[in-house]
Amino acid sequence: MKKQKFSLPLVNCHTHGAMVAFRGLAEDLALQEWLENHIWPKEREHVKPSFVYKNTKKAIQEMQRNGIKVFSDMYFFEDEVARAARELKIHALIGEGLLDFPTPGAKNFDVGLKITESLIKKYKNDDWVKVAVAPHSIYTVSKKNLIKAKNLANKYGAIYHIHLAETKKEIEDCKKTHGLTPTQYLDKLGMLDKKTILAHCVFLNDEDIKIIKKRGAKIIHCPLSNAKLGSGIAPISKIMKEGASVALGTDGAASSNRMDIWEAGKIAALLQKAKHNDPTLLPVKEVIKMMTINGLEALGFTNFEGKTLKELEEEIEKEENNFDYLYSHNIEQLDFK
Repeated sequence: MKKQKFSLPLVNCHTHGAMVAFRGLAEDLALQEWLENHIWPKEREHVKPSFVYKNTKKAIQEMQRNGIKVFSDMYFFEDEVARAARELKIHALIGEGLLDFPTPGAKNFDVGLKITESLIKKYKNDDWVKVAVAPHSIYTVSKKNLIKAKNLANKYGAIYHIHLAETKKEIEDCKKTHGLTPTQYLDKLGMLDKKTILAHCVFLNDEDIKIIKKRGAKIIHCPLSNAKLGSGIAPISKIMKEGASVALGTDGAASSNRMDIWEAGKIAALLQKAKHNDPTLLPVKEVIKMMTINGLEALGFTNFEGKTLKELEEEIEKEENNFDYLYSHNIEQLDFK
């Protein structure tokens, strides 16, 4: 089969690049067991600056082979992620993972926040690297620290990157503790605005969707990871019908297991069609936008490689063949040159 020319920039809005080292570890497990009993212990054992640099380079090379030109990373020792991205010339939004307990990169939350601020200052005018403030989730970060993180993001106009509403357990625990869904809880704290990107959002009710749309926060859909970990299928078709913005992420290679946004977009569409018994949901051009311009907008880009987002959108709308090769071609059959 002849390779299909594809010139639009693919964007991976949520990943943990260095976790390519854990690809294939602890398969067929639910998120909490996978994370707490397998991933976190391995990270405590292995993760250090050289580990992050070496494995992020591997992840970037895989992403570049797959046409990805921009990625957003949340992990530890993110200065090493920046080093890898600059060396391999790929645009990156980096975010030091902030948790209330010790991580490989910081002994406590406040140290992690100081690291984040130093990264923001270091890469303020960098051509390749932007910096986000990245509290892990509502179940690993306290109310006080979620607010501290947002205050820092507001101080520098940085993106606020957090996992949200990924599992039923997260929903149940949040309702039990706060009497609110995770989305409503973050909204009550003032965390949601146009500079907020929300990874996963598998469990959103109608009110949650309206809140996210009203605040202008961006949803990062990770269909492969959510399916593999048995978390569920996010209500993407309903979210997009309401007019909220959705972009795509691979998540880390330990849970997805590929750094392939083309595949993520294809699976995202197929899951919605199958779940709702409706083949008209998520038409191809909407999927292409999720892979490209929606991702650029979520990560704070107003233009890319000399073209505005509006110009890129016009290219998508004018595509004569309607990107009908989305379902027939895999990533190796696309020509990104």
